[in-house]
Amino acid sequence: MIEIPTFAAWAAANQAEGFPDEATAWAVYSDRMYRGMQALFAHPEIAENRQEAAVAEIAAVAFLESILGAVWVRERFPLADHREELGPWVQQARQRQELARRVFEFQSEPWFDDFIAYTKTNEVASAIFEADVLQTLMCMPADIARVTESGVKGQDFDILLNLAHVGDVPVEVKYKRDDTAFSEATVRNTVKGAAKQLPRGRAGWLFMHVPTAWVRPGRSDDYHEALGEALRQTSRVGVVFTVIDRPFHDQETGKIRHRRFWDVFRGDNASQELWEAALLLRDLLDKGWDFFAPRAPF
Repeated sequence: MIEIPTFAAWAAANQAEGFPDEATAWAVYSDRMYRGMQALFAHPEIAENRQEAAVAEIAAVAFLESILGAVWVRERFPLADHREELGPWVQQARQRQELARRVFEFQSEPWFDDFIAYTKTNEVASAIFEADVLQTLMCMPADIARVTESGVKGQDFDILLNLAHVGDVPVEVKYKRDDTAFSEATVRNTVKGAAKQLPRGRAGWLFMHVPTAWVRPGRSDDYHEALGEALRQTSRVGVVFTVIDRPFHDQETGKIRHRRFWDVFRGDNASQELWEAALLLRDLLDKGWDFFAPRAPF
């Protein structure tokens, strides 16, 4: 069995090395876990049989179970290991590994325990998307804090981002289920609901994942019109990042895969500084630059 120790367990076992601070310990831990997995991938038996992906998945699942528990993982991803034929297991296996990556990457964050508690008690797809947004924001040269759920309007947003030249930017994350039908009213109501959770007196960012089924010729015009109308009715949302995973045919493997696309929409109340920060994030995503973001070894 392939096992990757948690950061907490590894740090306790390596106290004798005398790391000056937690950041240094995390850097060493992350590097050693990465090098260990690379060495495993290079093993002749694995490399010759092209089993790197299978080994990475085994390591990811074992790590996820060490944090969230084997029972929880099985209950949330019941089809992930039922692979008799192409079907729903593909998505669940992918989600399981993506969640494992995010859990690994967030271990040194002060809000890690809160994130784990949230993940355990919420819908998996929604929790994974929030984790994706957190990891995406880590691409930025900024301080990031996950906000604990309070249930209080105006204070119940998900993330607080502190950007140079902008200050605090509250961030709300919304995930639309795959069976959600498109309508302009749905878009407006989603923005309205997000606005209620953001604080008064400042314009925040909204990240919204929409179903692949919403992709239609000419649909973007209707979508942007609905966004514009919704943003004109609130001063709390300045920029909307829309995320959609579009299917495409991978000719090399012959499989249907998904590629993530980002749409960035500016509301009239977004300051130039807030908008420029949004454009910077989009540019970083387009170029694949993630100097500040941690990376899991699997």
